[in-house]
Amino acid sequence: MAAKNRGILVGVWMTELQLSQLEYVQEPGETRSDTMRRLVNEAWCDQNMAFDAEHGSSISDRVNCL
Repeated sequence: MAAKNRGILVGVWMTELQLSQLEYVQEPGETRSDTMRRLVNEAWCDQNMAFDAEHGSSISDRVNCL
């Protein structure tokens, strides 16, 4: 039996204000889901870089240890 490519669907409830804020940071040609994915990824990277700066390690150290 072949393995199927499965994903997880995540739903988000937004107010009109939140939607307008999302559309404000949306880049040309970018969908809403792409915008949310980009924002989450940027926040994750910023959080990890702040953690690394605080603790004296780097993301590349983690990658090299894997």
